[in-house]
Amino acid sequence: MFKRAILISVLAAVSQSATAQVEVVAPESVGLSSQRLQNLDKLMQSHIDEKKIAGANVLIARKGKIAYFKSFGIAEENKPMQPDSLMRVMSMSKPITSTAVMILYEQGKLLLSDPVSKYIPEFKNQKVLKMNPNGKGYKLVPVKREMTIRDLLTHKSGLLYLFVGDFFHEPERKAVLDLYKQAGITDGTCRPDETIGDMVKRLGRLPLFKQPGEVWDYSLSNDVLGYLIEVVSGMRFDEFVAQNIFTPLKMTDSYFYVPAEKHSRLAAVFKSDWQGNLTRADDKPIVTGNLALCPNDALQTQGKYLSGGVSVISTAYDYFRFAQMFLNGGELDGVRVLSRKTVELMTATNHIGDLDATFLHDHAWKFGLGFAVQQDRGHDVDSGSVGAFEWAGLYSTRFSIDPKEQKITIFLSQTTPFGFHFGLWDKILVQSASAVND
Repeated sequence: MFKRAILISVLAAVSQSATAQVEVVAPESVGLSSQRLQNLDKLMQSHIDEKKIAGANVLIARKGKIAYFKSFGIAEENKPMQPDSLMRVMSMSKPITSTAVMILYEQGKLLLSDPVSKYIPEFKNQKVLKMNPNGKGYKLVPVKREMTIRDLLTHKSGLLYLFVGDFFHEPERKAVLDLYKQAGITDGTCRPDETIGDMVKRLGRLPLFKQPGEVWDYSLSNDVLGYLIEVVSGMRFDEFVAQNIFTPLKMTDSYFYVPAEKHSRLAAVFKSDWQGNLTRADDKPIVTGNLALCPNDALQTQGKYLSGGVSVISTAYDYFRFAQMFLNGGELDGVRVLSRKTVELMTATNHIGDLDATFLHDHAWKFGLGFAVQQDRGHDVDSGSVGAFEWAGLYSTRFSIDPKEQKITIFLSQTTPFGFHFGLWDKILVQSASAVND
């Protein structure tokens, strides 16, 4: 009987979203244990009861079929979380941006070895900031080679994120970030007054933190890629993504700015100290160290700033479709978005060698083109298979794709600050892995 799919309505009949009728199969039909997945129910509910998070959606799929899809807690004050609640996936935007770049790569419109300055002249003749030996002041030295598109895809560009400066405090980093602030560079939100191209051009004129290719440093690289896509394609970034990714994959609830008629489905962002103090973030920017975010403002419905790093708003089901395309080797429902060889290049190849990429992961992980890739199971996080690839988002969102087990795990919350959710995510992955029963 477990081979017969169970078709359930996961939303009220009035919903018009693609999530309204989702086929959720019995877990045993895809080699998962229903009993063991109940541990995940308890885990999530305990975090809701303890007011560590307000709400979340969790989706687990195996062998191309969704076997677990549940909503927990609230999306907004007095509004339960729904399976079709729209979520700011934040840095889970980056794999989407990287995919858009690789579509242009397959179309023959660029090479990964191309210098960025070929498309954005402001990146020509860049300099690297070096502190003087006496610690007083700095000098600018020429780059040894130009920054390439591959450097952007792998975060080896020498660019920075402002918020990472809250965790690492090298003098060179502080000096570069001070120049970023003086130039009005931000981490990708609260920009109602300009386009991504305006900001990227200013960024290109500023000194780099390190020589291109010499370090892995989480950065604004994907924002540069977003503008590069506009230059190469001749289209607005959001239009290119919609035409080449969202529409072919039937991701009907994925946007850079949510249409006004769907704004009521947008989950609110909550602030948590992980000790039971949970409050809704207001409409003013959240400022933490070097980071300023605009979580609940009206700009989510309209705007012209299209960040390749953080702008996408989506649902658990839509992101599952994106992830399943990768698990299928670039194809979904008969529609091919990428070739199998390009998917292998992005997800099954270590593009950073021995460089350290442990900002969000431990030493078991390296980096592909837009994804962290698990290299071994001998470190702190050992619940996934070798070859699993994933990424996370600043509002406590995360996904994992495990090719060996043909399994996808997606967790979408809307909670800040993001660092508190790491333990929860690791436990979710343990529950997802321990449910494998074949």
